[in-house]
Formats: sequence, structure tokens, C-alpha cells
Amino acid sequence: MNSGSWKILAVVVLLVSVPAMAALDTVAGLFQEARYEEARQALEQGGEGFRAGEATLWEVRLTTEPEKALLMLREGLADKRLPDEVRIRMALESADIEFGLRRYQSSLRVLQPLLESDQGGLPGDVYLRAGLSLRALGKLQESREMLASVKPRDPAFLLARYYLGDIALQQRDASLALRYFESAASGSGSSIHPRIAGGQWRAYRNENRDQDAAELEQALGRDHPGSLAMLEIQRLRRKQAEDLAAMTLPDTIATSVNTNDQSRGRYALQLGAFSDRGLALDFIRRYKNQLPDLRIDEVRDHRGQFLYKIRSGSFVNPALARTEAKRVARELDMEVIVADLSGATGRTD
Repeated sequence: MNSGSWKILAVVVLLVSVPAMAALDTVAGLFQEARYEEARQALEQGGEGFRAGEATLWEVRLTTEPEKALLMLREGLADKRLPDEVRIRMALESADIEFGLRRYQSSLRVLQPLLESDQGGLPGDVYLRAGLSLRALGKLQESREMLASVKPRDPAFLLARYYLGDIALQQRDASLALRYFESAASGSGSSIHPRIAGGQWRAYRNENRDQDAAELEQALGRDHPGSLAMLEIQRLRRKQAEDLAAMTLPDTIATSVNTNDQSRGRYALQLGAFSDRGLALDFIRRYKNQLPDLRIDEVRDHRGQFLYKIRSGSFVNPALARTEAKRVARELDMEVIVADLSGATGRTD
């Protein structure tokens, strides 16, 4: 092929690609404006000239059926000719949908081939999504390792540091959490980042640094009064006030921290168990008139997380405890079990 032929071919390629690029811009613009039906029509009219995989990605974004979107992505990923960039974007789209459906293992599985072939060039979003999936599966150490793989210059770095701090708070290490939040804050410029500030506020409160928490809350309320972080702080403030009010009622709600109180019998009735203490208090407020001796026993589960178990009564004889459990269950129309308080975590019969 002579030089003249190459020039003709280049012109043909340019003429084909320009309409495709224009169509892609049109679809993207309509999508940003939430004009989804028009975006679909533009995609149908100009999608044939898109780069490999681009049309599939836009079809996925414009469909309202998650399973249909996942099928399109699986078929797209099966095409080994796709550019690596498009393959990564498809895998992330698929992982995000699976995560949204709370299928965390499937979300992680989609990303696994990318992680196994990683040579240090993956975008931080891959590590971020994998880390969050691992966290949702209760694999906190693996989650932390994955989140820590996001590099400082990556756009996902700030979120990765936030979630590392959040996990540290979950593990009751406020000092470590603060280091992660401060690391994220230093990379977000001079302005306050609402989510990071919200994490710092929680860490300050956990370390009883009330003055630091108050100053940060004031700054956040001034700069971002309607942010989710500010709303969460207000919610936690209300919850704290409700807890204090509940604890000062005449029939004070007793809370034991798994002390194995020898003044009690070995058995008690258990009416519920919550991971959120606020929900446990709500339960007691609702039923305290029927069972005035309701109390909260704090215990740790097998993962070290706190559970707030609602219990009532004290029995030496297990047969009497079971009889009373049946009576209370009938009266309140709920499941009531007999808890054996002799074990470290309070076994149930």
C-alpha cells in the first residue's frame, strides 16, 4: 500500500470516528442531565461506532434492571479483545451492582482476576471496592490491607483513608482512626471535607476530647450545615440525649458489662439482642411497663463486636425459667428464650 492509500485510509477512519465521538458526547451530556430516554435513543443511533465495550458500558448505565446489566457486563468481560481500561471499568460496574444488591462475595469475585494480575497499575477504585466488600464480609484485616493499597495521589485515596479510620473506630481504636482521618484531611486541601470531619468528630468523642470535637462541629456547621456528616452528628447528639434521659428515669435501666453478677441466678429471660444500643433502649421503653426489671447486658460476639441483649428476671431453676419464658412469650407475642448466664457470653437454651 503506497503513501497515498495510507492517507485515504486515515481520512476514512477519521470520518468514521468523529460521528462516534460526537454521539458519545451526546449520550454523556444527556445522561448527566438525567434525560435518560433521550440518552438511550442517542445510544441506539450512534453506538455502532463506539470503541469496543463503550456501548455496553452506556447500556448498563441506562438500564433499570440490575440482573440485565450484570448479564451484559459478563458477556462484555468474556470478550478477551477488550482494552484493559474498558475491562477494568466493566469489572468495577459489575462489582458496584453486586455490592448494591448486598452480594458482597460476588462483588469481590468480579474484581479477583484484576487483583490477581495486578502489577501496580490498577486504579484505586478497585482496591476501594474490594476493601469495602471484605469489610461487609467481616474480614476486617484483609479489608484494611486492601484499602491501604490505594496510593496517595489516587482520587480514591481520601475515601480509602476515611474507611480505614471508620474500621479503626469499629475496632475501638480511636487513636489509630484519628491518624487515618488526619492523613485524609491533609490531602483534601485547606477546606473541611464533611465526611472526614465527621469521622474525626467521632474519634475525638471516643477519646473524650470534647473541646476538639466541639470546635470541629462548629466549623463543619458553618461550612457544611446541610452535609450528611453534620446530620449524623446531630443524630448522635440526639441519641446521646435520649440515652441520658432513659438512664435517669425512676425505674432506671440497668446495664451490666458482662460482669457475671453473683447476686443473680444462673438463668434469665432474653427477649432480644441488638448491635445498636439505641435500638435496645427503644425496646426497653416500649416494654418496661409489662416487665419493669428489663435490663441491657453488654456482651461481645465471636468477632469482638458488642451486642446489647435485653434480659429480665433471675432464676436458679431452669425449669421455672422456661415456664416463665413461655408465659411472657404468650403475653407479649414474641420469642423469649432462656439465657444461661454462667458462660462468658451468656449462652441460650
